[in-house]
Amino acid sequence: MAQNRKFQDFVETKMLKADSVTDAKTATTIEKTLKFIFDGSSLTTGAKTLTATDGTALALAGGSHLKAFYIEVTDPLDSAGSATIALGHTGSAASIMAATAYDNAEVVLATAGWRFCATGGAQVGGVSPSSVIMTIAGANLTAGAFNLYLTIQEEVA
Repeated sequence: MAQNRKFQDFVETKMLKADSVTDAKTATTIEKTLKFIFDGSSLTTGAKTLTATDGTALALAGGSHLKAFYIEVTDPLDSAGSATIALGHTGSAASIMAATAYDNAEVVLATAGWRFCATGGAQVGGVSPSSVIMTIAGANLTAGAFNLYLTIQEEVA
């Protein structure tokens, strides 16, 4: 088989190693969307930690910037009283969505859509991972479950 020496030299990768594209070099500009679950197993007032789809812990890396969120309602939220919900992370309970009535357009299936986070790109403080939480206040919920899609941009040291 004939070889083309000039072409062979042209496609070598030895020069790419010094300037290769790596996650460490691009991660500060790449957004990630994480999926968190509120399964409705605890409807009482207080903070609820949202989890990964398999029920395990899922956290935001310290230094992440909160960008946007989408609530995909799988079981409509309901309350016998005037319940409110807020979405945030450990240390800032309303960083994603400020306290909002359970039946507000932001959390109703027919009007749900992508929204900017309440803190508009604010950074998750510290270097430790932070849990994503939903805080129920005012009254207990009587039903409800949803998926939360959260777009973040991680800070790379």
